[in-house]
Amino acid sequence: MHDQTSLLLLIKSLKDQQISQDQFYRQLTHTITTALGCSRASLWLYSDALLQEIIAVDLYDSLKDEHYQGIALHEDDFAPYFEAMRNDGGIDAAVAAEHPATSCFNELYFEPNDIYSLLDVGIRYQGQLVGVFCCEQVGEVMVWTEQQKLYLEQAGKLITFALKPLLQQKFAALF
Repeated sequence: MHDQTSLLLLIKSLKDQQISQDQFYRQLTHTITTALGCSRASLWLYSDALLQEIIAVDLYDSLKDEHYQGIALHEDDFAPYFEAMRNDGGIDAAVAAEHPATSCFNELYFEPNDIYSLLDVGIRYQGQLVGVFCCEQVGEVMVWTEQQKLYLEQAGKLITFALKPLLQQKFAALF
Protein backbone atom coordinates (compact mmCIF):
# COMPACT_ATOMS: atom_id res chain seq x y z
CA MET A 1 0.00 0.00 0.00
CA HIS A 2 2.73 2.46 0.87
CA ASP A 3 5.52 1.50 -1.53
CA GLN A 4 7.41 4.42 -3.08
CA THR A 5 8.40 2.41 -6.19
CA SER A 6 5.60 3.76 -8.38
CA LEU A 7 6.49 7.33 -7.39
CA LEU A 8 10.17 6.75 -8.15
CA LEU A 9 9.34 5.29 -11.57
CA LEU A 10 7.05 8.23 -12.28
CA ILE A 11 9.79 10.70 -11.37
CA LYS A 12 12.27 8.82 -13.55
CA SER A 13 9.82 9.10 -16.47
CA LEU A 14 9.68 12.87 -15.97
CA LYS A 15 13.46 13.23 -15.61
CA ASP A 16 14.00 11.11 -18.74
CA GLN A 17 11.45 13.29 -20.58
CA GLN A 18 9.23 10.28 -21.33
CA ILE A 19 6.22 12.21 -20.03
CA SER A 20 5.32 15.90 -19.97
CA GLN A 21 5.04 18.01 -16.83
CA ASP A 22 1.22 17.90 -17.10
CA GLN A 23 1.23 14.12 -17.49
CA PHE A 24 3.49 13.92 -14.45
CA TYR A 25 1.07 15.98 -12.33
CA ARG A 26 -1.92 13.89 -13.40
CA GLN A 27 -0.14 10.60 -12.74
CA LEU A 28 1.29 11.88 -9.45
CA THR A 29 -2.10 12.75 -7.96
CA HIS A 30 -3.59 9.49 -9.25
CA THR A 31 -0.68 7.43 -7.85
CA ILE A 32 -0.86 8.99 -4.40
CA THR A 33 -4.65 8.69 -4.24
CA THR A 34 -4.30 4.98 -4.98
CA ALA A 35 -1.37 4.46 -2.59
CA LEU A 36 -3.13 6.12 0.36
CA GLY A 37 -6.59 4.81 -0.43
CA CYS A 38 -8.10 8.30 -0.22
CA SER A 39 -10.73 9.93 -2.44
CA ARG A 40 -8.83 12.97 -3.70
CA ALA A 41 -5.24 14.15 -3.98
CA SER A 42 -3.85 17.44 -5.24
CA LEU A 43 -0.64 19.35 -5.76
CA TRP A 44 -0.71 23.10 -5.11
CA LEU A 45 2.03 25.68 -5.61
CA TYR A 46 2.24 29.08 -3.95
CA SER A 47 2.03 31.95 -6.41
CA ASP A 48 4.09 34.43 -4.40
CA ALA A 49 6.86 34.72 -1.81
CA LEU A 50 4.37 35.93 0.81
CA LEU A 51 2.59 32.55 0.62
CA GLN A 52 -0.83 34.21 0.37
CA GLU A 53 -2.23 32.17 -2.53
CA ILE A 54 -1.94 28.57 -3.65
CA ILE A 55 -3.00 27.33 -7.06
CA ALA A 56 -3.90 23.74 -7.90
CA VAL A 57 -1.46 22.31 -10.41
CA ASP A 58 -3.60 19.14 -10.46
CA LEU A 59 -6.43 17.84 -8.30
CA TYR A 60 -7.55 14.26 -8.90
CA ASP A 61 -10.98 13.12 -7.75
CA SER A 62 -10.98 9.30 -7.84
CA LEU A 63 -14.74 9.05 -7.31
CA LYS A 64 -15.42 11.03 -10.49
CA ASP A 65 -12.14 9.97 -12.18
CA GLU A 66 -11.58 13.62 -13.10
CA HIS A 67 -8.65 16.04 -12.87
CA TYR A 68 -8.94 19.77 -12.17
CA GLN A 69 -6.37 22.56 -12.49
CA GLY A 70 -6.16 26.26 -11.72
CA ILE A 71 -8.27 26.42 -8.56
CA ALA A 72 -6.90 29.23 -6.39
CA LEU A 73 -7.16 29.54 -2.61
CA HIS A 74 -6.37 32.85 -0.92
CA GLU A 75 -5.17 33.59 2.59
CA ASP A 76 -7.85 36.30 2.94
CA ASP A 77 -10.48 33.53 2.77
CA PHE A 78 -8.65 30.76 4.68
CA ALA A 79 -6.22 32.48 7.08
CA PRO A 80 -6.02 29.72 9.74
CA TYR A 81 -5.04 27.17 7.09
CA PHE A 82 -2.35 29.37 5.53
CA GLU A 83 -0.92 30.20 8.96
CA ALA A 84 -0.80 26.52 9.96
CA MET A 85 0.98 25.55 6.75
CA ARG A 86 3.56 28.31 7.23
CA ASN A 87 4.12 27.43 10.91
CA ASP A 88 3.75 23.65 10.94
CA GLY A 89 4.46 22.61 7.34
CA GLY A 90 1.60 20.14 7.35
CA ILE A 91 -1.86 19.35 8.69
CA ASP A 92 -3.40 16.09 9.89
CA ALA A 93 -7.15 16.69 10.13
CA ALA A 94 -9.07 13.43 10.42
CA VAL A 95 -12.20 15.46 11.22
CA ALA A 96 -11.44 18.42 8.99
CA ALA A 97 -14.66 20.30 9.81
CA GLU A 98 -13.59 20.57 13.45
CA HIS A 99 -9.84 21.11 13.04
CA PRO A 100 -8.78 24.69 13.96
CA ALA A 101 -6.65 25.10 10.82
CA THR A 102 -9.16 23.63 8.36
CA SER A 103 -12.65 24.43 9.66
CA CYS A 104 -12.40 27.67 7.65
CA PHE A 105 -13.03 25.51 4.53
CA ASN A 106 -16.37 24.11 5.78
CA GLU A 107 -18.85 26.27 3.90
CA LEU A 108 -16.94 27.01 0.71
CA TYR A 109 -15.03 23.77 0.15
CA PHE A 110 -15.72 20.83 2.47
CA GLU A 111 -19.52 20.85 2.46
CA PRO A 112 -19.99 21.24 -1.33
CA ASN A 113 -17.41 18.50 -1.96
CA ASP A 114 -18.50 16.20 0.93
CA ILE A 115 -14.93 16.23 2.35
CA TYR A 116 -14.52 14.81 5.84
CA SER A 117 -10.76 14.32 6.28
CA LEU A 118 -7.63 16.08 5.09
CA LEU A 119 -3.90 15.31 5.24
CA ASP A 120 -1.53 17.96 3.87
CA VAL A 121 2.24 18.07 3.62
CA GLY A 122 4.28 21.12 2.68
CA ILE A 123 6.54 21.05 -0.36
CA ARG A 124 9.82 22.79 0.43
CA TYR A 125 12.52 24.09 -1.87
CA GLN A 126 15.79 25.27 -0.31
CA GLY A 127 14.05 25.31 3.06
CA GLN A 128 11.24 27.57 1.84
CA LEU A 129 7.62 26.42 1.67
CA VAL A 130 6.67 26.52 -2.03
CA GLY A 131 3.68 24.20 -2.25
CA VAL A 132 1.31 21.75 -0.63
CA PHE A 133 0.36 18.18 -1.41
CA CYS A 134 -3.14 17.50 -0.13
CA CYS A 135 -5.06 14.25 0.39
CA GLU A 136 -8.77 14.28 1.14
CA GLN A 137 -11.39 11.71 2.08
CA VAL A 138 -14.94 12.14 0.79
CA GLY A 139 -18.09 10.75 2.40
CA GLU A 140 -16.57 9.51 5.66
CA VAL A 141 -13.88 10.28 8.20
CA MET A 142 -10.45 8.76 7.60
CA VAL A 143 -8.08 8.61 10.54
CA TRP A 144 -4.69 8.83 8.84
CA THR A 145 -2.27 6.10 9.87
CA GLU A 146 1.39 6.67 10.67
CA GLN A 147 2.20 4.76 7.46
CA GLN A 148 0.05 7.10 5.38
CA LYS A 149 1.59 10.17 7.01
CA LEU A 150 5.14 8.87 6.50
CA TYR A 151 4.37 7.96 2.88
CA LEU A 152 3.08 11.47 2.18
CA GLU A 153 6.07 13.10 3.89
CA GLN A 154 8.44 11.00 1.77
CA ALA A 155 6.36 11.75 -1.33
CA GLY A 156 6.70 15.48 -0.58
CA LYS A 157 10.48 15.17 -0.66
CA LEU A 158 10.38 13.16 -3.89
CA ILE A 159 8.04 15.73 -5.47
CA THR A 160 10.53 18.50 -4.59
CA PHE A 161 13.29 16.51 -6.28
CA ALA A 162 11.14 15.89 -9.37
CA LEU A 163 10.11 19.53 -9.65
CA LYS A 164 13.54 21.03 -8.95
CA PRO A 165 14.00 22.52 -12.46
CA LEU A 166 10.52 24.08 -12.36
CA LEU A 167 11.00 25.33 -8.80
CA GLN A 168 14.39 26.84 -9.64
CA GLN A 169 12.83 28.73 -12.52
CA LYS A 170 9.61 29.74 -10.76
CA PHE A 171 10.97 30.67 -7.36
CA ALA A 172 14.40 32.07 -8.20
CA ALA A 173 12.82 35.48 -8.70
CA LEU A 174 10.59 35.19 -5.63
CA PHE A 175 13.03 34.15 -2.92
